[in-house]
Amino acid sequence: MSLFDIEKLPATSAEAIRIFDERYLAALSAAPPGSWARDFGDAMDVDSPKVTFPISLLSTKYLETVGDSRFKGMDEVSFDVKTKEFDTGYEAFLLDLQKNIYAYKKWAQVPSRFVLAEGRHITKSIAALLEDGENQDCWDGADFFDTAHNANGKDAAQGQYSNYQSSSADPFDLTDLEAEVTAMRGVLDENGDKLGVEPDTILLPTGQYQKTFNKLALQNIVEDSNAGVTNPFFGKFKLIHVPEFTNDKDWYLVDSKLIKSQAMAPWTVLRYAVPGSLGLRTFDESSDFFKSTGKIKVSSHVWYGFSLVMPHAIRKIDGGS
Repeated sequence: MSLFDIEKLPATSAEAIRIFDERYLAALSAAPPGSWARDFGDAMDVDSPKVTFPISLLSTKYLETVGDSRFKGMDEVSFDVKTKEFDTGYEAFLLDLQKNIYAYKKWAQVPSRFVLAEGRHITKSIAALLEDGENQDCWDGADFFDTAHNANGKDAAQGQYSNYQSSSADPFDLTDLEAEVTAMRGVLDENGDKLGVEPDTILLPTGQYQKTFNKLALQNIVEDSNAGVTNPFFGKFKLIHVPEFTNDKDWYLVDSKLIKSQAMAPWTVLRYAVPGSLGLRTFDESSDFFKSTGKIKVSSHVWYGFSLVMPHAIRKIDGGS
């Protein structure tokens, strides 16, 4: 151990925790801009542990003027999202931090681990919701993934659409993929007209990703029963590997442009912003914990709420057993 290394070690628990706080703030500011869970969903900080989201049914459509002009009410349905507290933490002997450079280096890595763990918590939570989406209530009265969504929650005469395929289909089978893309284009708006869905992204579990990537991203020419033909889906989709999926077969078509242009995010991520003293809790030399153990510790507490929201821009396909 060099003299320089020894001089960097904290002299007190207060100094160790101060350095920890600085590294935690630096890790937050340097965190990656997002992941698939943030890219295709709404993510926002809120100032309440429970938030009500209104969904306006603005079924705008021009009709021939006959007599007086037409006016519609801004009918709304709503759903609630509640946040829950989650925590993790680390502890260390103060003597080790003051005398052992290796113990101190591990302690200094904890803030970045907190940030990485928080991001992973988001992706795992959204992945779990999607995998159980055919059993999760949607605001329109159907399950989130269902074959019979009402196009207009206030007017059943506007028809129904599906965003779920329960029969086995493979993302790398071009015939299956063509059928699912065609089915997704049948999603309706509140007037019963086709919404104009054009899927451009596929979310894939580990077991489906590489085979699909090899077919859709690398093979411009594919074999049929007679000869090689042009792959119609070559380079057409953004393929995203989702390691958080526990089902290694099911896959999801997504229209990212629809999500951005018409605010039709399939899910929402709420982070309840609490005071800093509640979020990052420290136990230094003055704590009873230190007096009985000789250790200091830091725990990170976060409040998150997750919910599936708009079913229009995502379609789930059963990949078989």
